[in-house]
Amino acid sequence: MDAHVHLLPPRLQAAIRGFFDMRGFPSAGFAYPADPGEACERLAADGVTEAWTLPYARRPGSAADLNASMAALVAGQRGGPVRLTGGCTVHPGDDDPVAVLRHAVEDLGLRVLKLHCSVGDYQPDDPRLDPVWEYAAEIALPVVLHAGHAADGHTEEAELRPVAEVARRHPEARVIIAHCGHDAAEAALRLVAAHPGVHADLTPVIHHPVAAPPAQLAALAGKLLFGSDAPNTGLTATRLLERLAHPDVPGEARTAITGGTARRLLSEVRA
Repeated sequence: MDAHVHLLPPRLQAAIRGFFDMRGFPSAGFAYPADPGEACERLAADGVTEAWTLPYARRPGSAADLNASMAALVAGQRGGPVRLTGGCTVHPGDDDPVAVLRHAVEDLGLRVLKLHCSVGDYQPDDPRLDPVWEYAAEIALPVVLHAGHAADGHTEEAELRPVAEVARRHPEARVIIAHCGHDAAEAALRLVAAHPGVHADLTPVIHHPVAAPPAQLAALAGKLLFGSDAPNTGLTATRLLERLAHPDVPGEARTAITGGTARRLLSEVRA
């Protein structure tokens, strides 16, 4: 299971590819096509059978439409080569963020929340998100959280402090630190070890895989998730899976990271 992909509406996907091109990360070097159906076919060829597809809101008022588009995309891909779990998003500037989230989960059937702090320009512990975190904790909804604000997708250690604050305020929330906080993976893994509700995905940042000691991956495997960031990544799922084939990462740990942890989190959602 790939717990971090972005199969998005064509206009939004084109804008994202344009963003990367303008900042010197040519989309021509990405490993997957932008079209959701074609991306799923390529992921399936790389051995991915299930995936979480995650939207994110750049501005207030855009999340509801994005969530509806995500539900329609998942329905349209049903029976395709990759079984999709639809994600949803909110923006703290929405008139009623928790109402947007409740509709996405309870009416649209979406089962993961994505919060992208750099794209939306906010902090994870923004007080306007407290009702969102409370609802997510109440129903055990997984929340994939990109905490960093750099345009290139990287996260600094100081930017993980608000994640620790979220874990303190909402200890029952299932927080998944996107990209394992890369380049601050060491600090992110300390948070994973310290807080029962904090997890991390091992998604690369464009061309840069997460750097973490194999023995640590094995020790925390029950709280780690595999992710590729397809289609906006230069690294294939095959190449990323090969990185987990290390003698210090035993088979049961790889099984947890490559699907077991993600399936457990989904099974615990109370909605």
